[in-house]
Amino acid sequence: MIYPWMAAQWQQWQQLQSRLGHAYLLSGPSGIGIESFVQQLVQSIFCDHRNACGQCSGCHLFNTQQHPDFFHLQVLEDKKEISVDQVRELVYKLNETSHQGGYKVAWVEGPEYLNQSAFNALLKTLEEPSARTLFILTTHQLGRLPATILSRCQKLSFAAPSIDEAQAWLQQASPQADAALIKRALRLNWGAPIAAQQWIEQGLFEQDNEWKAALKQMQSGQKTVPQLVEKWLKWAKPEQVFDYFYFWSVSAVRAAFYKEGSDYSDNQIQNWLRFQQACLQAKSSWQGNANKQLVLESLCFEWLQIQHSQEPLESVFQSNLVKGKLA
Repeated sequence: MIYPWMAAQWQQWQQLQSRLGHAYLLSGPSGIGIESFVQQLVQSIFCDHRNACGQCSGCHLFNTQQHPDFFHLQVLEDKKEISVDQVRELVYKLNETSHQGGYKVAWVEGPEYLNQSAFNALLKTLEEPSARTLFILTTHQLGRLPATILSRCQKLSFAAPSIDEAQAWLQQASPQADAALIKRALRLNWGAPIAAQQWIEQGLFEQDNEWKAALKQMQSGQKTVPQLVEKWLKWAKPEQVFDYFYFWSVSAVRAAFYKEGSDYSDNQIQNWLRFQQACLQAKSSWQGNANKQLVLESLCFEWLQIQHSQEPLESVFQSNLVKGKLA
């Protein structure tokens, strides 16, 4: 499926098909449908009519996940990085003759997760690809890719749609959701409509309500921080707690600036802004090798500190750029 906010990139891709290069890098935020774009793109290459008709043998093989000339390289479910063995296996297959007599296509999803040996092996193949081999690389973290990868790929960039466009699309895609839920879904998913749609369909608004109730229990002392964190760690994606906390701080700052007769002190506002920074840094720590339970508990204790004190917050989550205080 090509979503409305990707129409320009799809038109650009169609223009490129008559003179295909050997490697393309697609980048943009997660949750906007880049993966669906890749599926359509690859199908168009295998399609007998070059337009992803859905009727020909090439489309049938691809849609049933049986196309022998398509290869998908990504982080395995129980791993944190793409290994050199995975890359070597891919290179071996790409060096074989095409089964269908056309292109061999390799989708490298998340090249930023290649370990050093895997990166070197892939780089060599990108420099000297076998005939009629096409690499499609996709990333949501363009800044993590080295210049040696960037320089060897033609680029397609994607952006999230405007809030109005995202809301209009989501209202059609999820007609059961009211306007308030749609706004909340988009806010908690950073304006990404596909991620917001999945959030609604999976009933994660119930998780959101559970988190709000947990804040009240934590503040009143009905539940301890470790008790609540233990529950959150059982969620399918516990890291969403960081987004919930982040947008709580955004709402607090908005209320301070825009609410008439607001009597919030400068220290409170500064603490909320520092807490925003702490949420982002805590999420980064979580994605690294930090103790996940300790990260969540520490963030909760900082939130409690903000509720009970107007003294300037000194966060344990200190950015490499700003140490505890706003610049």
